[in-house]
Amino acid sequence: MSKLIFNAADLLRVVDHSLAAPKQSERLDHCEQSPPYRAITKPVEAPSVLLVHDQGVYLMSNGWPRDIVKDQTSFVAYAQGCNPDHDRDWYDTARDLVGGDDFGECLPWAAEIKAQIDAGAQEIVIEIGGESIALVERS
Repeated sequence: MSKLIFNAADLLRVVDHSLAAPKQSERLDHCEQSPPYRAITKPVEAPSVLLVHDQGVYLMSNGWPRDIVKDQTSFVAYAQGCNPDHDRDWYDTARDLVGGDDFGECLPWAAEIKAQIDAGAQEIVIEIGGESIALVERS
């Protein structure tokens, strides 16, 4: 099982956007591939974040409209060691943590991540392995 570690300060913008958004996307609209975009396979039941592996590994808001920072690019919070703009070995690190295939997974955890940050968490940890993805509870 791999642990993805995210800086809580970076994630605050992601979860605040998701929680404040008027609706949640039903598609993976952030994808850089040409339309049609892949649909999210399960109904979105709560403000969500998207766990994505493409150019790095990151979390982004699933809120709609998107949180655009520049050039139609959404704001993202990268997992430790997986930012192509800052981490020299990001590709190998991402591959070691989540495998070689690109993916996007909708996780209904915006409120839970926000609660951890509000309780003082400096890092947010997600465990991923096999067929499971879990938000690690702070003790």
